[in-house]
Amino acid sequence: MNKQYKKILQQFQCDYIREIEEMFAQTLSEKESVRLFFINENDAFTDGTNIVVDPAMRNIYADIDALINTEKHLKLPPYFSSDPWNALWIITRWQTIHESLHILYTDFPCPAANDEKCDTKVKLKTMCIISNIIEDAYIEAVGCSVFDNLELFLKFGRVASIFAKQPSDGTAASVLGKQGAQDKKSYPLVDYLNYMIDFLLYPMLKLAPPPAEIADFVNKTKHLFLEGSAAPFPDERYGYCRKIFDIILPLIPEDDILEALKGFENKLNGMKTHSPGANTIGKTVNKGKSQAVTVRLFTDLEGNLQEDSDFTMQVLALIAEYAKCKSAVISILDYEGYFISLHGNDIGAPVLHKNVKINESKPKINFNLKKAYQNIYNRYRININSYNSRFTQLLKVQIPVIEEKHLFGAGISSKRLGDPKKRYWYRKTHGIDIPDMAVLLLIDGSGSMSGARRNSAMISSIILHEVLKKQGIEHAIVEHRAHGPELEIDINILVDFNARDEEKYNLMQLSAYGDNRDGLALYWAERYINQKVHCENKLIIVLSDGLPAHDADDYYPPVSTKDTANAVKKIINRGTNVVAVALDDAGSFECYDLLKEIYPHLISCNDLRRLTGQLLVLISKHLF
Repeated sequence: MNKQYKKILQQFQCDYIREIEEMFAQTLSEKESVRLFFINENDAFTDGTNIVVDPAMRNIYADIDALINTEKHLKLPPYFSSDPWNALWIITRWQTIHESLHILYTDFPCPAANDEKCDTKVKLKTMCIISNIIEDAYIEAVGCSVFDNLELFLKFGRVASIFAKQPSDGTAASVLGKQGAQDKKSYPLVDYLNYMIDFLLYPMLKLAPPPAEIADFVNKTKHLFLEGSAAPFPDERYGYCRKIFDIILPLIPEDDILEALKGFENKLNGMKTHSPGANTIGKTVNKGKSQAVTVRLFTDLEGNLQEDSDFTMQVLALIAEYAKCKSAVISILDYEGYFISLHGNDIGAPVLHKNVKINESKPKINFNLKKAYQNIYNRYRININSYNSRFTQLLKVQIPVIEEKHLFGAGISSKRLGDPKKRYWYRKTHGIDIPDMAVLLLIDGSGSMSGARRNSAMISSIILHEVLKKQGIEHAIVEHRAHGPELEIDINILVDFNARDEEKYNLMQLSAYGDNRDGLALYWAERYINQKVHCENKLIIVLSDGLPAHDADDYYPPVSTKDTANAVKKIINRGTNVVAVALDDAGSFECYDLLKEIYPHLISCNDLRRLTGQLLVLISKHLF
């Protein structure tokens, strides 16, 4: 793969697109707690709560010949072979749909894990593969039977997998009639499973008669695969798996042939979903819903090939939507940040600050910090989920809401039947009455904040951002400091109100150096929050470890103390709440006692481990 394709893949795998896919998965799976992740491991799976997909699955998006052949086979316009962005979108959405349907209809973990028939590793693996084949065929049949507009994605994924240039061992023996590579060493069990995968999941393949040694087993189990993959209940489908297992038991050797059975991963597009021993993200018990099917992905219920639908209008709508998303992604990646200069008199600050220069900036998003941010997020995920649960309970004033203009859903809105994009489905959900509130966290970035205080402020900012974003509460996180020898202060907007998701990586850039001029920073914060948000309940939270001091013009206590206290009083009187958190050493209240002269509403924090909790409790008290 050339550098250009690698660059496009890197751009595509940004949080903007990941969140689009995650929201789609939450909607389709009817499970708001679903999380979706991108990987580059040629795999896609779900554990019932989390979904993992690989946009670069088998490098299909860069395989022009495979894409052209897929378009020809499905009679599609050449929008995917001509633009790798479009190919990435449809391949990713195919996987998201597939795994979301599993969450809806498949039992987790795989029942084979507790089946007494599976008393060896080879037997367990065989049962899991049989279940994999039947479950995949069933959920794709459901996708076509129950939901509008999923057929295109499911067919595209299946057909493109056949045409992909990089087949693994065990890939279909014939690709639309063309002979493919055979295993170096053949086992009857492997030949049988290969044949049944082709028979059920790739019915467009021109299959030769099965080899003599497996022909009897194929003939005895064909109808069981067909009936099992149309059974509406998960338990019933697994019952068919057991019947098939009993019939093919003579094919299952006592020897360990697990290596030979590994060749099915790409052909089944990931087997971890159906493997009880897989290293998935978490242990989840999921009970699949029952649903009757009326048609299969490529055939009718009896296995007869059906004419493909005309996808032209759907493709045109998709391409238009993809273009908008691509434009949004490029704007995020090309965003250079901004820098403007103001002076104290520009923001209505008193004479004391009138000639002080304000360097207001929003840094360019540093994507190199993504991994570091994710590491902290993973470390504190339990805390984030816990805080989110508390806020959800606090805000749980739910009202029924009907959302329209969906491509699938619970019912059809008759007034939208004329929509050329077929967005005539609606779904019922519950809205949460979010309080009308905005929060600006103003963090002291002076040199005294270095070390543990800086680290604690950074971690608390990350958790605070994740929780407030999840709760839909507008917020900004800002770092400020003064230049020691010059009449200047820096205002760094790390996360802005209604921020791009990728802005959160800037929180890793929190640093500690220089002086602090809190009075002027507070006047700036008041002006900024009033410019950016329109709500009654506005809150500025000041994170500080001492009194303001700026060496350039001897801005020291008691002058700096009095000036900052006046700023706080004016801002509160003008309608914006101001609360400070005093960061002290363990067992000390020195900073708290000093800041009492400035802030009428002040919280002491002399245990940095409690900082995040104190911030969120503070916000919750101001919600109503």
